Amino acid sequence: MGISSKIQKARREAGLTQEQLAAKVYVTRQAVSRWETGESEPGIDMRKLLASALDVPVASLLDLPESPTCQCCGTPFDIPDMPHGTNADGTENPDYCGWCYQDGEFTSTGLDEIIERNVPYLMQATGYSAEEAVSFMGALLPTLKRWSGVENHNVSANLKRSAFYVCPDCANVIWSAGEAAVNCCGNALEPLAAKRNDRAVDARDAVDARDAVDARDTLDALVEVSDGYQRVHIAHRMTKDDHLLFIAAVGDDLVRIKRLYPEQEARAEFALQGPCKLYTYGSSCGLTEL
Repeated sequence: MGISSKIQKARREAGLTQEQLAAKVYVTRQAVSRWETGESEPGIDMRKLLASALDVPVASLLDLPESPTCQCCGTPFDIPDMPHGTNADGTENPDYCGWCYQDGEFTSTGLDEIIERNVPYLMQATGYSAEEAVSFMGALLPTLKRWSGVENHNVSANLKRSAFYVCPDCANVIWSAGEAAVNCCGNALEPLAAKRNDRAVDARDAVDARDAVDARDTLDALVEVSDGYQRVHIAHRMTKDDHLLFIAAVGDDLVRIKRLYPEQEARAEFALQGPCKLYTYGSSCGLTEL
């Protein structure tokens, strides 16, 4: 079954119209229609969002091979010269390939290592970009036997370990995908600890969008989703002495940062590419999750 039939079947089983599914994944009804007719196909990140909206496993919306695959790296066993793994007694292991499993032991220690090793081969075989290949493997591997039930904390495919740093001297904004030793202007910087902001307002819940951002002395934030974009407007005085430095969107495998400056409005617009968290930073409010 192709992706078009899979989306249509899952949508109907979920009891959703094309319009309702489009609203859940922030696209137009015409986009859903094109997916279901096969005129176009959703990207890897959009398939993750569709799986969440339709309450189906991500793997069910991926282009997976029908032949048996290695239950560690996902490589099909029918590719030329694909070796099977070996058990400690030298017998062949039917579940794992020889690149992942040798003499009864795995050759890699974690998801990050597997993804880093296999992304170039997946790109060559499928034509995916590096980002798409990482996203694909990040969705597929946790469904395989070796990784089932293992939470994906790897750096390459999951950016939830992202850290932000701000230099107190030059206000340089630095981002890392995990633990890092960061220095700027001779300062050893510590990662910023985020606090939760309870005054963020979804535009769909606001009676009047103007009212949600009227209080200039607070961190009231208006978050609006439409036309495939997530738009953020934060109420802030944005003076030279007290302004927000950035607004950032952090997803599983994509980070986007909008740098802000004094005297401008604290606004940002991010194309939707799967679920993400929103953050902002200012000298008076610190790092805040919206």
